[in-house]
Amino acid sequence: MKNLYIESSKYTAEINFNSGKGLLKISGNSYPEDAISFFEPVINWLEKYLENCDKNVIMEIKVNYINSSSSKSFIDIFEILEEFHVNKGKIICRWFYEKGDDEILESGEELLEDANFPFEFIEYETS
Repeated sequence: MKNLYIESSKYTAEINFNSGKGLLKISGNSYPEDAISFFEPVINWLEKYLENCDKNVIMEIKVNYINSSSSKSFIDIFEILEEFHVNKGKIICRWFYEKGDDEILESGEELLEDANFPFEFIEYETS
């Protein structure tokens, strides 16, 4: 399956899903005007990819800002990952947050509180 890459903009996150490596990355700001339209191809690609996936999948999220409509799309993504994890394969989710950015850490904790797959929060420092 072809990889999915969507370049970031001022309002939208970079999407870099590598099917060969089983590595799904979302990074940057996520507050598009229409989150449903922005995330629709992401969710469609993910569902199709996981249908035939036979490997472990790693999801890495490193957002600077996320609005409430993007949060809903993240929940949709996590539900798809959870279904895969429970029925078919293994998911690991890594939520990166900048040292001192308690808001992004709390966003991740809230979004992942009901997840039934392994996840970890990783603090990083910018230079």
